[in-house]
Amino acid sequence: MKIFRTALFTFAALAGLTSFVTSTQSSYAGGLGLDWLSNKPYVECLKNARMLADVSSVMKGPAYREASYERGRHQCNQRYYGHE
Repeated sequence: MKIFRTALFTFAALAGLTSFVTSTQSSYAGGLGLDWLSNKPYVECLKNARMLADVSSVMKGPAYREASYERGRHQCNQRYYGHE
C-alpha cells in the first residue's frame, strides 16, 4: 500500500509540474508588455529619438535631454500606434 501511495504522489507531482511548465511556455512577452519590441520600425524610431536627444543636449545642456526624448517618444507613439 505504501508503494502505491508513493507512486500516486509521484504521478500527481509530475502531472502538476508538467501542466505548470506547459502553461508558462504559452505566454510570450505579451504578459510582460514587451510585445512592442517586435515592431522594428518603432524600436528604430525610439533609438533615433534617443540619439537626437543626446546630440541636442550637447548644445542645449543635459536638462534638455529627457524633455527632448519624451517629445520624440510621443511622436513615435503617435506615428506607429496612434496615441501618446
